[in-house]
Amino acid sequence: MKIHSLFTKTFSMAMLTVAVPAMSQRLAFKQSELKEWQFSKDQTAWQSVTIPHSCNALDGHSANYHRGKAYYKRTISLSGKELAQPAFLLFEGAAQAAEVTVNGQKVVRHEGGYTPFVVPLKGLLRQGDNEIGVMCDNKEDINLIPVSSDFNKNNGLHNPAYLLQMNSLYLCPISHGIYRLHVSTPTVNRQQAKALIETTIVNDAAKDRKYFVHTELIDASGRTVAEEQHTSLLQGGKSTLMTIPLKLQNPHLWDGLDDPYLYKVRISLYNKQGGQLQDVAETKVGFRFYEMTRHDGFYLNGRHYPLRGVSMHQDMDGRASAVLKENFDADYKTVQELGCNFLRLAHYPHNDYAFRLCDSLGLVVQTEIPWVNVCGVNAQQHYFDVIQKQMWEMITNLYNHPSICFWGMWNELDSWGNKDELQGKIDTRRVVSETGKLYDLARGLDPYRKIGLTDDSQFQREHYPQLRADYYSENRYNGWYNNVGKTGEFIKQLNKIHDLMGITNVAEYGAGVNPYCHSTETDEAYLRKDDTRHFEEYGNFIHETHLRQIIDMPFLNFTSLWILFDFPVANRLEGYYDSDDGVNFTENESRKYMNDKGLITRDRKTKKDVFYLYKAWWNKKVTTVHLTSTRLSYWPADKPIYVKVYSNAPQLTLYQDGRQVETKTSSGEKSGIIWTFGPLKFADGAKEATFKVTAPDGTSDQLTWKKR
Repeated sequence: MKIHSLFTKTFSMAMLTVAVPAMSQRLAFKQSELKEWQFSKDQTAWQSVTIPHSCNALDGHSANYHRGKAYYKRTISLSGKELAQPAFLLFEGAAQAAEVTVNGQKVVRHEGGYTPFVVPLKGLLRQGDNEIGVMCDNKEDINLIPVSSDFNKNNGLHNPAYLLQMNSLYLCPISHGIYRLHVSTPTVNRQQAKALIETTIVNDAAKDRKYFVHTELIDASGRTVAEEQHTSLLQGGKSTLMTIPLKLQNPHLWDGLDDPYLYKVRISLYNKQGGQLQDVAETKVGFRFYEMTRHDGFYLNGRHYPLRGVSMHQDMDGRASAVLKENFDADYKTVQELGCNFLRLAHYPHNDYAFRLCDSLGLVVQTEIPWVNVCGVNAQQHYFDVIQKQMWEMITNLYNHPSICFWGMWNELDSWGNKDELQGKIDTRRVVSETGKLYDLARGLDPYRKIGLTDDSQFQREHYPQLRADYYSENRYNGWYNNVGKTGEFIKQLNKIHDLMGITNVAEYGAGVNPYCHSTETDEAYLRKDDTRHFEEYGNFIHETHLRQIIDMPFLNFTSLWILFDFPVANRLEGYYDSDDGVNFTENESRKYMNDKGLITRDRKTKKDVFYLYKAWWNKKVTTVHLTSTRLSYWPADKPIYVKVYSNAPQLTLYQDGRQVETKTSSGEKSGIIWTFGPLKFADGAKEATFKVTAPDGTSDQLTWKKR
């Protein structure tokens, strides 16, 4: 029965057992983060570790990182009163497959290293101490995505874990993900927003029980702006699905970087009207409407809003994928500095905390399941069952985040990894049919977001034009893996894809860049002839040419370069020669087994030139003036000198050895941010030259090159 009178709460929210910080999830009536565990690779030698943890934190940057089983255990202690109430374990990520035991009894096997799962503990616990065990296994498994991938498949409890304790009347932590409720926004415009809140109420008691539900929409100031109240009777041992509509006039929209405004939805569950508080579930929500278009690109809240950004992995030097909140905070401050408005969180769902940061910062996001590379003729049905389960878990757990506008189904189902020792050669007919099933599943789970995929064949593989999705993304490495000397093919290829498939994006483009490997050569054939040398100057050229072509493709809804930070890959042996002069090269062990296409090195210490190229393009709030090749130490005496600058300033002045040389009021090229001064030469008799470039507001940068 719906109650229209305002409800006077007799129990304040302060009565909750556990206070939840602003950026934390409210997961249960009482939640305990399980941080301290014992860890072993062989169940004999145990050591104390703190979750998040991965044994690959130490060996991940190598040719041979641990692929196999690893074990975790810890004790939880319950009183007799606690034992009588429902309890669950929540793992936000146990890689890559996990078996959970309680007091030596196997309870569940979970396949998938990146999505949360919940373990009901009813009937498994005893008063006093209980031992919880988790076996994580990251060995190669042809029935578990990702089978083959251009990133390491780490082991461990690399996301947080919790003990959830409920009253006998509670909101279910399984059916609607870690927030225990879903908020859909089927109608949003500037005049009105309609939300549908869905949750499942469980009566764990044997007898029938009354319940009272108070649902609130709360604005950023803490004011309740919409509410609904319900009361009913629930049979003992039963559950009920509840859908609650809320309506808001003149909503404050979540408007990307400009205004990422968030409301809060709170469901309070009582045993009767005016009775005792039994449970509370909360989530942040943003009201926004958006559109992907075939010819004009992306629109957010009715305005043209091209999405331009970067891809990211969940990876950190010294931690692998077991990234801490403070690491996420630092990385997303870097994202803010860069100024992009879009992230592709690849190639798997990241920790929920990353999406909360995206919500609060106004970043539009695509996330995806790790169906990467492999779909062979010998694939078993179990493989596709696991893929569907991971899609269900991704959408169910991340459903409420307004930052997520796109669900990704797969990446590069091509020749990579499709070989006899795995599932055999690629089965493109099966790719199309299973993609259709996956699309239908995702659309049924979430009717309101866009669902797509990422190819690297220009959709030229047999049957691929028949793929069913809302958008089609392409990975293109023109001038790097292909089309060396023909970087202009990038725009030609994307135009063909656009004509063939419709709504089109670029999910990856870029080049390997070692910021300590330099050259004064300009010949592309030389600069790309040897994969041991990843010249920074050539990487700059690749990104510059792609940026200019992207400007000429307004139909691209989103573009994401590959990648923000370098990351380790065990089978990559490239880019490991350093040179500060382009003549003498030294081998550097620390650069081996690394994908170095990042704008920043994995240790976060070095921002490469191309970081500032994109900062100048995207971040209009600050003036960027960055000289390229500042880590190059020598310039040939017989070559004219050209000084290149990445800047969004309206005017730049060049000084050589303190003497003003030239002032420019335009870059003179399409992007408006790539400035070139020259030709110049060393002063007569000088052994070196110092160049400084200054913007009208005083922002400047300088470099010194010795004469060789």
